[in-house]
Amino acid sequence: MGYGGGAVANRRIITLGFFFALVWIFMLGRVFHVQVLEAKDYQSLSNSQSIRRDILSPRRGEILDRRFNRLAVNADMRQDKEGQGRAWNLSRLCPNGALAGQVLGNVGRDGFGQGGLEFSFDKELRGSDGWRYARHDVKNRYYPEFDPRAEHAVDGRDVILTLDVRMQAIAEQALERGILRVGAKRGTAILVDPKTGDILALANYPFYNPNSRERSLSEAWKDLAVTMVYEPGSTFKLITASALLEENAIAPGDTLDGEDGKWQLAGQTIRDTHPRGRISFSDAMAYSSNICFAKAGGLIAAPTFYRYLRSFGFGMKTGIELPAEEGGLLKPVAEWSGRTQQTIAFGHELSVTPLQLIMAASAIANDGVLMKPRIVKAFREGRSQDAEENPSRKVRRVVSSETALKVMKMLRGVVDYGTATEIKRQDFPMAGKTGTAEKIDPVTGKYLQGTFHSSFLGMAPADSPALVGLVMVDEPSQFKYGGQCAAPIWREIVDRLIVLPDPVVALSTEKAEPAGEVVLAEAGADLEMGEYRPVALKDAGEELPDVRGTSAEKARSLLSPMGLPVKFHGIGTLVLAQFPAPGKTLLPGDTLNLTLGEIHPGSMPDVEHCTLRDALLRLRSLGLEVDYRGNGRVLKQEPPAGAAIQPGQTCILQLGWMG
Repeated sequence: MGYGGGAVANRRIITLGFFFALVWIFMLGRVFHVQVLEAKDYQSLSNSQSIRRDILSPRRGEILDRRFNRLAVNADMRQDKEGQGRAWNLSRLCPNGALAGQVLGNVGRDGFGQGGLEFSFDKELRGSDGWRYARHDVKNRYYPEFDPRAEHAVDGRDVILTLDVRMQAIAEQALERGILRVGAKRGTAILVDPKTGDILALANYPFYNPNSRERSLSEAWKDLAVTMVYEPGSTFKLITASALLEENAIAPGDTLDGEDGKWQLAGQTIRDTHPRGRISFSDAMAYSSNICFAKAGGLIAAPTFYRYLRSFGFGMKTGIELPAEEGGLLKPVAEWSGRTQQTIAFGHELSVTPLQLIMAASAIANDGVLMKPRIVKAFREGRSQDAEENPSRKVRRVVSSETALKVMKMLRGVVDYGTATEIKRQDFPMAGKTGTAEKIDPVTGKYLQGTFHSSFLGMAPADSPALVGLVMVDEPSQFKYGGQCAAPIWREIVDRLIVLPDPVVALSTEKAEPAGEVVLAEAGADLEMGEYRPVALKDAGEELPDVRGTSAEKARSLLSPMGLPVKFHGIGTLVLAQFPAPGKTLLPGDTLNLTLGEIHPGSMPDVEHCTLRDALLRLRSLGLEVDYRGNGRVLKQEPPAGAAIQPGQTCILQLGWMG
């Protein structure tokens, strides 16, 4: 049994060995199959799992002003752990906060521009992606010895603007202060070099800060200079004058009858804020006579007038490199009514954008040559010193040099003795045109009683304009005429630009007073996300006391020891309003403005020159019935101011067009 048992064990061992041999042979065959016969397939599978295609993001170009101050930059840069290739954080930072925020726009989380110049020039700023093939293990560790295939990213180009940060800051500060002074809804201010068409400053209020857009007002991102469409009112009279003088239909010294401020046109009464009898065409411009311009507007054929309007660029886009530009509204002659030509002559029955209007005015300041607006001065590859110039372009000659000179002389009269005398400087001659026009309801197409656009077109210096500016204020609640509301903003801008060192445009005077210091973030400063220094002026002086409700004499006695410059407005013995407000401080060169008036319980208030809305509020609060006729401001009231109020009495208001 022992021998037989050994034989069985041997057979088992042989069988087991044979089995293991078969397994070994199978494994060798499998290895041969995998490593030889299917080697290429498995190599491809291995590569697909360990080699991946990485996208290399380019550096987004920066946006700079004309002096290479950085306006929009990349917040920071990050590299991969091994230092191979570059991947940029797409966060965008505006070092000066809200400065020119609507112009610059913002960049989305996907790295694409979403507004302003960031959108318009997204392709140039963004550059193009690169790529690389790199080997990684299961723990995503990179193997540098692997020689990857790659294509380098192409960095975006820097965009150099025509804006000057100092002028932009001054314009924004003056605009904000002016709008707060008159209690307006919003506004815009544009400064242009008429000889090149360069936009030197483009301010919109309310401001928009791309760094904190989630906290911005819903409408603040809109660039009013190119998107707002409105009736220009009397600022348009310089265009009418240009067409008439070029056609020799009238001369500056020719006279027209102002009809003492009231004239019937096609069944509707046209009124002047400053009634006049027979006056010269130049005086009609200075005093902003709607009646005289309506009469003069009919001295040339309608198709000829229309041709001039189109030549100045109305009814079409200017072509500026900003998104969402509107083209305004100018009806073809075939759609004009019996009064359209005369109404357009003083700035109604057509719509313009602020940019259209200032470029047309700049053509007059540029000897009659219309320029295309330019906001991008050049493109630059990376940080190189070489830049590709974006040249300024002439559009066309709209009037002769002789006509342009005549119109400029007429516009100087507006400041010297007309509707803008409040901003006159003895040492620095300026020209310009005021404008006040009722707003139109976009739904009904009718005028909104008591709501206005107030504006001022300014040119400086008057004898050879190096700067043209437009200030437009939307829905001011007080000081609503263009000469009272918008013109002071232009004056403040000019006062500060005159003493600006190394100016872009040649504005100078030896008698100018020092201006407040403009504080900007340093050019080229390396700032982290969220760390930005907003533009501001240094305050000076003590906080202003509250003198509202006091007598004019008491106000003088309180303010005189403080050495504050004070200017009184209106007629009366009581201070009804003050600007800047109590608790604020005066900036260098500023004046404290006090509005005087009277409060007589039981007597008829003075509502002449008020908007209809303000007049209705004041009169109805006294229990009076109100009957009004016409459109525009209150030109006359009956009973007059100061009369005793009778129970159930009706007050009759006569409204008229604004100058």
